Amino acid sequence: MGRQDSSKGNYSHKPPKKSQGPHDLYRRQLGKKEVTGKSKKDAKVSKEKAIAKKSALGIQDIILMLTCGAAVLAVVYILLYFSIQYTTDDD
Repeated sequence: MGRQDSSKGNYSHKPPKKSQGPHDLYRRQLGKKEVTGKSKKDAKVSKEKAIAKKSALGIQDIILMLTCGAAVLAVVYILLYFSIQYTTDDD
């Protein structure tokens, strides 16, 4: 019967897979790239390099920030210039 089959402990179904988070994907990528002779210290150094490279500011980001700062200063300068110009015309 059905109960006897389930009492044997032979489970034919697998639990559903959870969606893989970024940590699992990162570990899987490390496992694929890692050579069997590497030590934990080498793996840690390579992980720190990858994180530093990913979080470092690129030249495009720096140029974008400087351009935005210059644009803001230019707008403030133009506003002050026109406000002074209109106040001196009244005299």
